[in-house]
Amino acid sequence: MTKTRFFLFAGLLAAAAVAGCRSAHTTAAILYIDEQKYDKAINAIHEGFQYRDNEPDAYFYLGEAYSHKAEEAVDEDNYQEAKKNYELAYDAYEKALALDAKDWQEKVGESLKYNYGTRLRQAKLDWSDGYYEQAEGQLRLAYAALPDSLTPIKSIARMKMQMAQQDTFQSKRDTLLTEALDLLDQVLVAKPDAYELRLDKASVLDALGRNDEAGKLYRELLAEHGDDTELLLKMAELAREQGSYDQAADFYVKVVDLNEADTDASNDGDNKTMLVQAGIMYASPNVKRFDDALKVLDRAANMEMVPTENTMLLRLQTYYNYGMDVVNTAQNETDPAKQQELKDKATGLFKRAVEIGVAMTNNFPANADGFFYLSAAQFQLGDYDAATASNKTYEELSGTGSQ
Repeated sequence: MTKTRFFLFAGLLAAAAVAGCRSAHTTAAILYIDEQKYDKAINAIHEGFQYRDNEPDAYFYLGEAYSHKAEEAVDEDNYQEAKKNYELAYDAYEKALALDAKDWQEKVGESLKYNYGTRLRQAKLDWSDGYYEQAEGQLRLAYAALPDSLTPIKSIARMKMQMAQQDTFQSKRDTLLTEALDLLDQVLVAKPDAYELRLDKASVLDALGRNDEAGKLYRELLAEHGDDTELLLKMAELAREQGSYDQAADFYVKVVDLNEADTDASNDGDNKTMLVQAGIMYASPNVKRFDDALKVLDRAANMEMVPTENTMLLRLQTYYNYGMDVVNTAQNETDPAKQQELKDKATGLFKRAVEIGVAMTNNFPANADGFFYLSAAQFQLGDYDAATASNKTYEELSGTGSQ
């Protein structure tokens, strides 16, 4: 036989006792199947249908014969023939169940599982080896063998999404993504509330530049699954692409909060990076949420066993820029009391910038930017001698001094 299936010859004959009275045509078909004469088996059963077309045994073994023919076609790389026979096998099995589900449910289930599982396993191997066309063919055969399962269609869509990210397929990127989108829509017709599929669709829309549609779908998903970190990260990336840096930062911070709140330490590796990115976006000129920026940057610093150059510099820059923003606000304030309050606040921010600047230049004496911002903060505090000395070191390190 082409491949070992669940029903060997002895088992096929023994099943007669369970199934009750069986026609001579069906018995002949079983013998033909054992002899790998599948066309003769099919012909025998169809001849029997002229006399009796309500025998579940006949439909079951008709399904077996078609299944074997499908496997032979796969071995011969004849996709269309394999697909046709898997579809015919499925229809035959379904008719057997319709006539006698009680006696044939288990056997039909095993046969369908075998056909479906065999093609899925081969698809997985082909996909893993980068044989995408073969993998898609195997997945489509799996769907033909068991159309009740939408997993093969979903898998093809995800494979095309993966291919679209590879340099090899950049010339076909939009075509692949469009095909993936069509497949996802096909599955979503049957499962309109499937969260993962809707998330995949939003990702594809985003990749195709259809940001409005992607954003709408992301927001719908967020309202339903606000604690899904994968979704929040996708929302963050979309917000960044659209220039909504404050929203992107909010999403990053929420992901970190969720990561720290759970018991899985394996997802904490990117927490510091996300906090730093959030801090940069909060402090950007178009956002100026400096309090939030300092909060997350200080939080990132607390995660470090040893202070790092980048984090210290970002904190120094943010305290200084926040102070200057407050100074500018104070200049436009007409209420003397409020103006003094703002000036005091700015002084506190510059003092904190100096504290961090001194620590940074001590730890990283070759970093020119550290001396630049330290000098600028010292100048704002009126410590001109210290500011001049720090600026001189900056010029020496950066090579910007007078020649």
